[in-house]
Amino acid sequence: MLIDTHCHLTDERLADIEAVLKLAEEAGVEKVIMPSTSVADAKKALAIAEKYQEYCLVGIHPEEVEKITENEVEEMEKIIQSSKRVVGVGEIGMDFHYDIERTTEMKQRELFRKQMDLAQRNNLPVAIHMREAEVEMTEELHRIANLPRGQFHCFAGSESFLKMILEMGFYVSFGGNITYKSAGDLRNLLKQVPIDRLLLETDSPYLPPEPQRGTVNTPANVKITAEFVAQELGISFEEIAKTTSQNAICLYSLDI
Repeated sequence: MLIDTHCHLTDERLADIEAVLKLAEEAGVEKVIMPSTSVADAKKALAIAEKYQEYCLVGIHPEEVEKITENEVEEMEKIIQSSKRVVGVGEIGMDFHYDIERTTEMKQRELFRKQMDLAQRNNLPVAIHMREAEVEMTEELHRIANLPRGQFHCFAGSESFLKMILEMGFYVSFGGNITYKSAGDLRNLLKQVPIDRLLLETDSPYLPPEPQRGTVNTPANVKITAEFVAQELGISFEEIAKTTSQNAICLYSLDI
């Protein structure tokens, strides 16, 4: 059994949901978890989750911070409380890859805090996106009392940051980009993650693994990443599949 813990099935490139999920099932992917990037996206993700008996997360991506309205966090809470198919808050976080104004940075921080509070209130885990915001994320994590449990998805931080979040109890996942020739640093970080904290993801439709680069990524490709990770860690594919699936079930309280 495999579980793709992070795939954007609301993306128009994956419009034929039934075909995408059938392909995933054929590859041994039993369940997928869909993050959302806005309230509108969360509603779409929940509709897919309920129709196909999958799971979703409710959250606002940091790059959407300039588009949100005053009551969106309240709307997210209503969505969370409307269905057991919502198993977490995500994807949330901070992203300073592009040049942004100081005011935008502060808005991202404030949005992150509100969504971490949302997760705490509803006893849900979080899925965190962090890109070129390690210093800021460190500051925010240290200022939050009673951190919710959670996952740093598509990890791209430093070795010291990895050690810190593992000590805080977070899980870590890597996308298909860990298979790229240029991703030696990621592979070194992978080997420092205890297997009982490791999750699998595709981040579909982004970051297809080798040899699928240049195509639209789908949840079925989590099998390719799992096989690659198993080889890197020197353990069997069966052990990676079983352990990462149990980790996902534990973190997100999946009813499987």
